[in-house]
Amino acid sequence: MGKLQLVNIDKSYKTGNSSIKVLKGISLEFRESEFVSILGPSGSGKTTLLNPALFIT
Repeated sequence: MGKLQLVNIDKSYKTGNSSIKVLKGISLEFRESEFVSILGPSGSGKTTLLNPALFIT
């Protein structure tokens, strides 16, 4: 089993006629068997950051 990489992740939300970028070019790398904690207050984007990893097959 190899490592998991998220490279240059962008995410934006549309609000009316404009959009707000909430993730801008984020890259992460998780090594095999590595334990990682992502901490932050409610609404800080933890789930938004990790959602792209859920769709990797």
